[in-house]
Amino acid sequence: MADEETREKLATCARLLYKLGFLTIYGHISARVPGEERFYITATLGSISEDKEYTTEGLVLCDYTCRKLSGNGAVPLEAVLHSALHKAREDAASVVHVHPFYSMALVIAGIPFRPVSLQGAPLGERVPVYKKSELLINENHGSKLIRAIGKAKAILLRGHGVITVGASIEEAFFNTVYLEENCRLLLEASKAGEKVTPLTRREIKEWVDQVTAEAKARGGNPYKRIFDLWLSRTK
Repeated sequence: MADEETREKLATCARLLYKLGFLTIYGHISARVPGEERFYITATLGSISEDKEYTTEGLVLCDYTCRKLSGNGAVPLEAVLHSALHKAREDAASVVHVHPFYSMALVIAGIPFRPVSLQGAPLGERVPVYKKSELLINENHGSKLIRAIGKAKAILLRGHGVITVGASIEEAFFNTVYLEENCRLLLEASKAGEKVTPLTRREIKEWVDQVTAEAKARGGNPYKRIFDLWLSRTK
């Protein structure tokens, strides 16, 4: 049951990210099968029929060596970045790798990430940068990624997009969408020529604590409501 629920939610998230312009001909998302050393990942585009893309039939099941266990499509070349994070971080139940414009532009401009919106607050005071522009296709790349990202919820890849993680598919989605929004705000504010004022550590903690408390009061995932709202707006 958990396996089927993971597949359905991952496919839904993929369709949503596609509609929002995050998934194009590049990019892939994954989710760990709860309690197992396996994960589902969106298949390489072009390796399956177009009508199966971003559906449960377009998902590939892999083990932590990135060996395909089931599925019709091809395993993405960079599946190792997903397996490395799923193995190393308990909170990386879902992983997104996409190439959003403003997040990439921020790194190209040499501007460090700083949270400037409340929605950007859950990402923390800093988002690290993977400094070498390269595809992440082997175990060495996976190890470098784990060292570079540390405990952060996202990492900016120089010339190569972003990677976000979440303890749920909904959280990984949230971190992807609002990382890009925060980067856009930061870039636009920087162009204005005035001093950019980021959120303080205290403001970040207060906002995160408030959201967490409200979610617990409702007995649910704090990111599910946002995910469901985006989904309802894009149908």
